[in-house]
Amino acid sequence: MNTANAFLPSVYSERIQRLVLGIEPTDAQRRARIAHPVQVVVDGPPHLAGETVVSGFDGLPDPIGRLAAIPRHNSCRHALVFPPAVKTPVAIRLFDVQRRFAPRRISYPLPATIETAPPPSRVRRPALFPGAAYDISPTATGLRGRVTWGKPTTGEVPARWVRVTASINGHVVGRAHGDDRGEFVLLLQNEAGGLGDLPSSLVAQVTVFGPGGPQPVLPGDPLGDLPVEILTADPDDVSSGEKLPAGYAATALSARAVTFELGTLLTGQDKFFFHV
Repeated sequence: MNTANAFLPSVYSERIQRLVLGIEPTDAQRRARIAHPVQVVVDGPPHLAGETVVSGFDGLPDPIGRLAAIPRHNSCRHALVFPPAVKTPVAIRLFDVQRRFAPRRISYPLPATIETAPPPSRVRRPALFPGAAYDISPTATGLRGRVTWGKPTTGEVPARWVRVTASINGHVVGRAHGDDRGEFVLLLQNEAGGLGDLPSSLVAQVTVFGPGGPQPVLPGDPLGDLPVEILTADPDDVSSGEKLPAGYAATALSARAVTFELGTLLTGQDKFFFHV
């Protein structure tokens, strides 16, 4: 006879699974839950020692590999359940193999007492920003851009995992996250043109932020240099993706005015450059 049940009479065998971390990935552009499945895993080295697993996309090493997946439900939410002795914090990776969204790595704290703490402190809604293959409306206003380290004639390498903002009169009207190729998709908000008649063009200051220098890419782990964004306590100012990772800053040549045409996604623009 089981006398240690928490909810059921002792004649029953009871098994309790408590939510440690609930993840609901959201589309930063559409401000809605992501219906397309993305990979959400517990962060860590993705492969066994000496093993290289190649994904079916781009011929790159698999950025997820053998990492423990956080199960996805039909509600498009991911639920991580652990026994009460789970360690805090928990770091996760979010990645889309189809490149619809730029990847992120985030570390979340957990309540000291999982059995009694209310669920909201264990539910997070990390925003993912458009990637190279994002489903873009034909009437969207934005920019496909690229950022590199060094000058275009010497030592040019992609500036990985940059952050980008577009501002008009000091107000941010668009944000983007860069990928491993130094590419980003910056889409302006619908309200970027302000009130009244819409102008045919908008001039916005586009600023690119990145780390202090190119970061080493670990063998077999293409996301190893992606910064881990750390949330230490609520309120959650990390999940939205608007806060810059630690050490990120702009440089003299990583900002300039761009003229956007309404209903047009600009391509073939001059690159942005970072200099150490």
